[in-house]
Amino acid sequence: MISSRSKLHELMEKTINSNLQSMEERGEYAEYAVKTNIIESNCDISDMPLTFSDYRIELKPTEDKFLYVMIVKKGKETITLYLDTFFKRFWKLYNIEESTTVNRFIDQFTNNLLKIDSLWMPHQMLGNLEKDYTNIGFSIRFKQEVLKEEELSGDDISKLTMRLWSKGSELAKGLITLLEEHNYPTTKTSTRLLNLKDGEIKFLDEVFYDGKVTVSKGTDIEEHVHFVDGIIDFYSEKMTRVEEKRMYLESSPGGFKNRGYPFELKFSKSQSIEKVALKLVNSTRPFRLWGVIHDRDDEFLRIAGVDTHTGDKFNMDLMPDYARVYLPKNACGNMIFRLYTNIQHSLDPGVAIYDEHGKLF
Repeated sequence: MISSRSKLHELMEKTINSNLQSMEERGEYAEYAVKTNIIESNCDISDMPLTFSDYRIELKPTEDKFLYVMIVKKGKETITLYLDTFFKRFWKLYNIEESTTVNRFIDQFTNNLLKIDSLWMPHQMLGNLEKDYTNIGFSIRFKQEVLKEEELSGDDISKLTMRLWSKGSELAKGLITLLEEHNYPTTKTSTRLLNLKDGEIKFLDEVFYDGKVTVSKGTDIEEHVHFVDGIIDFYSEKMTRVEEKRMYLESSPGGFKNRGYPFELKFSKSQSIEKVALKLVNSTRPFRLWGVIHDRDDEFLRIAGVDTHTGDKFNMDLMPDYARVYLPKNACGNMIFRLYTNIQHSLDPGVAIYDEHGKLF
């Protein structure tokens, strides 16, 4: 049983080295890859439910007050994860378990529990991470979920899935450029990043839009941890910008002043607002928003909604070419990330989002 942060890092580095040696000698990993999932949390660890669906969780403290061993059981199946709560808003879940099993648990953990969510990084955020590293691959996924096949025009794309692994960065850049020139979706859902220093691979990590980071190679686990912390810092900066725009009335000597600013989504082509509303606010995944239409005409819908992740309220004005989203004071800003990212993935890959200062991403 891991008793400290240093012991956890030793275990992860040992696993990475063992897998690298095994890959060189036998062409396959000896153990499951080291993985980190970043979790967006609006609750304290003491408030986290320990039973849900068919899962039972046991948290064991370590010498580090922020680090816990998380034993997860489902029937006869048991997996071990390591929960780091140093960042109060963004937890890190480390594991060296079989991917399908862990992914199934993380999916339930972030979708079924109130105030627990994953990250939602639009493709612009993944692209921003590539600036300091060598990009040697990516995944793209787009699937039209709002319009039916017969409702699409001859120029519309109903589905695009692509995965590229390359030795250098030029092929990845060239393919993205080619897709953009022909107006194909470039909605990255993951990016593979190589960190080279003095000819040595410090890490080769694949970062997914939902905050999962998988280590493929590396010689220094601290570099991976530092990289993950950098993702959290970057996401936190965007979250601060979002939550500073939450709207409320402030008392003043002359009465009240409006504070905050709505977010504006600008679609790349006109949308059927009734069909979009049906998809966005039906309380199902991935949007996890519920709402009712209380004002409407042919080209306008006003929606009063609830984010089922937290129970926070929001309002939305929906029009064929754009939408406005109003977040009230104290609402969780992750709703904006989730809404925008999933519109990219399932409705309009060319959508843009703005606050009062310009493009948010």
